[in-house]
Amino acid sequence: MRTLSWWQHLSVQVTALVVGVLTVMVAGLAYFLIEAQQQEARVNAEIELRSGLTVAQGSFNRMYFYQRQVAIDELISELHVHPRISNAAIITPSKELIAVYQPNLLAGTLTTLLNEVEPGQLQKAAETGASMIVFHPQHQHFVAIVPILEQFTFSQQPTPNLLIAEYLHAPAWYQLNTVPWLPLVFMFVAVVGAGILLWFGLQRWAVIPAKQLLAAMNQFGRTGVVDSKQLPMRVPNEFAMLGYKLRLSVRERQQRENKLRQLSAAVEQASESIMMTDLAGNITYVNPAFTEVTGYSSAEVKGKNPRLLASGRTPAKDYQQLWQCLQQGKTWRGELYNRTKDGKEFREWATISPLRDQKGRVTKYLASKLNITQRVEAEAKLEYLAYYNPLTELPNRVSCNQHLARLLEKAEAKQFGIVALFDLDGLQRLNDVRGFAFGDLVLKETADRLRHQGVQINNSYIANLDSDKFALVLPPRRGSRKDLLRQAKQVVAETLAILNDSMLIQGEKVSITASAGIIVYPESAESADTIIRHAETAVHTAKANGGNQTAVYDVSYSTELEHRFEIERELRAAIDSGDLRLYLQAQMSTTGSLLGAEALIRWQHPERGLISPAEFIGIAEQTDLIADIGDWVISQALIELSKLPEPLTLAINISPRHFRKYGFVEQVERHLAHSGADASRLILEVTENLFVDNTADIKDKMQALQKRGVAFSIDDFGTGYSSLAYLRKLPLQELKIDKAFVQSIDDPSQRAIIDSIIAIATNLGFRTVAEGVETKAQADYLAGKDKAMVLQGYLFAKPQPTAEFHQRFVNNLN
Repeated sequence: MRTLSWWQHLSVQVTALVVGVLTVMVAGLAYFLIEAQQQEARVNAEIELRSGLTVAQGSFNRMYFYQRQVAIDELISELHVHPRISNAAIITPSKELIAVYQPNLLAGTLTTLLNEVEPGQLQKAAETGASMIVFHPQHQHFVAIVPILEQFTFSQQPTPNLLIAEYLHAPAWYQLNTVPWLPLVFMFVAVVGAGILLWFGLQRWAVIPAKQLLAAMNQFGRTGVVDSKQLPMRVPNEFAMLGYKLRLSVRERQQRENKLRQLSAAVEQASESIMMTDLAGNITYVNPAFTEVTGYSSAEVKGKNPRLLASGRTPAKDYQQLWQCLQQGKTWRGELYNRTKDGKEFREWATISPLRDQKGRVTKYLASKLNITQRVEAEAKLEYLAYYNPLTELPNRVSCNQHLARLLEKAEAKQFGIVALFDLDGLQRLNDVRGFAFGDLVLKETADRLRHQGVQINNSYIANLDSDKFALVLPPRRGSRKDLLRQAKQVVAETLAILNDSMLIQGEKVSITASAGIIVYPESAESADTIIRHAETAVHTAKANGGNQTAVYDVSYSTELEHRFEIERELRAAIDSGDLRLYLQAQMSTTGSLLGAEALIRWQHPERGLISPAEFIGIAEQTDLIADIGDWVISQALIELSKLPEPLTLAINISPRHFRKYGFVEQVERHLAHSGADASRLILEVTENLFVDNTADIKDKMQALQKRGVAFSIDDFGTGYSSLAYLRKLPLQELKIDKAFVQSIDDPSQRAIIDSIIAIATNLGFRTVAEGVETKAQADYLAGKDKAMVLQGYLFAKPQPTAEFHQRFVNNLN
C-alpha cells in the first residue's frame, strides 16, 4: 500500500491551516489596531493645531484692530516655541511676506513651505474667510492657512492677510502606552480558543472520519468486505454520506459477485453446451456440458477452431450466414450437424451472439448449443406416425389423401382411376374374444397380404386408413369407364379372396372376411377427401348388405351440388337475419375444475331447427362465407369472454381461409377493443392446413396478435399438414388432440400417437388439450399421461347456449 509523507497527512494539513488562519487573524488585528492608533493621533494633532491657531487668529485680529503691529512679530516668534510648529508667517494671498520669523526665512524652510502651498488654496481661504488645514503625508506635516483681518471699517471691506503655519506630524509605529491591552488580550485569547476549537472540530468531524474511510477502503481492497461499525456513519457532514455510499458500494459489489458466481455456476451446470471464442474464432472457454456432449475436454479444444466438430453435413451457406450475422453484430440462430470425438454425428440448435465491452466493441463470441438429436428423432417418429400406421407400416389416411391429390393433379381428360376400400368384417368381435394384441397380428397379416397383392399390380398404392380399413389406389389411365370398372372388380375380387384365406395367428387358424367399396375418379369426386369419403360410403353399403360384399359408389352429383347451393344461400341469409347461435363447451382440468370454454356455432334454421356446423361449415369453407361466419363468431365470443371471470379462457376456431384474409389482425383487434375483453385469455384455434403455404404471412399475423397477448392452438393436431418444423418456428402455445385419436384410445396405434403428441407438447412447453372425451377411462388415461392436460368432451358437458353455460358453470363460481 502506498504511504503518505508527513505533510500529506490530513491532520498536518488541518493544523497548518488552523495556524495559518490564526496568524493572519492576529496580524490583521495588529495592523488595524496600529492603523487606528495612527488615525487617532493624526486627528488629535489636527485638533490641537486648529485650537492653537484659532487662539492665534484672535490675537492677530485684535492686534490689527488696535493698531499694535509691533507685537505681531513677537507673537509669531512665540508660535515657534511649540515644538511641532516649524514655520509660521503672515502673507498676502499672493504670497508676499508681511510678518515672518527671521531664522526660518534665513534657513530657507519658509520658502520651501510657500512653494508647496498651491495659490488656489490661498485664494480660497482669503475669499471664504475659513481656515484650512491640510495633511501632507509625504512631508509628514500639516499646513494651516488662517485668514487675518488687517483692518476693518464700516465704510470699506476688510483686507485679509493669511497666517500660514507648518505643523510637524510624524506618526510613530506604535505607542505601548496607548495600546488597549485588556481588549487586545481578550480578543487574542478568543481567537486562539476559536482556533483550538476549530482544530478539535476538524479532527473530530473531518480528520478522524477520513482516517476511518481510508482504513475501510484499505480493508475493502484487501478482503472485499467492510465492517460497518468502522465507518463514520454518525458525523453530520459529507463523510457520513461517503460512508453510506461506501457501504452501498460494498453491498452492490457483493451482490454482483454473488450474481457472477450464480451465473458462473449456471453456465458450468447448464445442460446446454456453452462455448466462447475470440474474434478469430479460436475457442477460449467451454463448459462441462460441452465436454459431455462432444467428448472433448477443455484442454483439447482450447485455442482451436470450432470447425473440428464439423461433420461436413451443415450447408456452406449456413456458415456464410453465420459469419455475416456476427460481423454485423447480430445474433445467429440455426441448426448445425456436428460430430463427437468418437465420430458419432449429432445435431445442435445453436445460438451464437457477439459479446461487447462497455464501449460497445465486440470482443468475443458466445455460443449456446442445445443437442436436439433426440428431439429430431422424436419429430421424425411423429412425422412417420403422421403419415404411416405404426402397426401395419402402411401409409395412413393423410398420406393416402396426399397421394390421391397428386394423382388428381396429374390426371388428364378421359382418364379414370380406381380407389377400392377394404373393411374387415368382424374384427371388433375378434378383439373382444382374443384381445387387441391378437387383433393387431391379424391387421399386420392383412397388411402384408395387401402389400404383396399391390406388388402384383402396376403403380398400385396400398394404405391403411383406419385400424381395419385399407385402401387400394390405382392411378388414372385411358380407357372406357366400363372396361376399367370391370377390371377393378376383378382385382377387388382377387384381393378379397386373398384376404378370406385363413391365416395362422399365434398357432391358431383364423378366417376373416372383408367388405369392399369401389369408386371411379375423378368423375365421382373432385377431391381426395371426397373420393375417400365416397369410397367409405360404398364400403358401408357393402357391409350393410351383409359383409363380404363389393359395392360401387353411384350417386347423383348434381343432387349434391344443389344441396350445397341451397346450404350456401340459406346460410348467407342466416348471417343477416340473426339465425346463428353461439354455444360454449366447457374445458376442464384433470381435477374437474373449470379452466375455460370453446366457442362453437349452431344454425337455428327457421324450418329445419338447430343445425350442426358439420352440415354447413364444410360448404362455407369453400367460399368467402366462412370469413363472414368467423367474424360473427369472434365478435360474439369476445363479448362472452368479457363476461367470464378471470382466469377463464375462451377458445375460438379460425378457418384457414378466414385467417389468410387481408385485415384479419385488424379485425380481431377491433373486436377486442369494442368488447373490452382481455386478449391474454383468448385462444385462437387453427388447423395444420393453415401452414401449407405462405407461412411468412401467417407467422407475421400470429406474432402481431401474440404481442396483444393472444395465444394460439393447433386444432386436430396430427390429422392434417404434419410437417413439424412450424412447431419450433411459429408462436404456438397449445396442441389439441383430435377427438378421433381420443375416442380410439383403446387402439395401441392411436395411443402411440397420443403419447407422441403429449411428449412433443411437453418438450416444447405447450399446453395439451384433448377433445372428444366421452368416457372416464379416456379421461383417466389422459390425466395419467399429463396432469396439466385440459379435457373437453361430452363426459363433462355438451355444447350449451351461453345462458345455460353461465347458469351451470359461471354462476357457481361467483
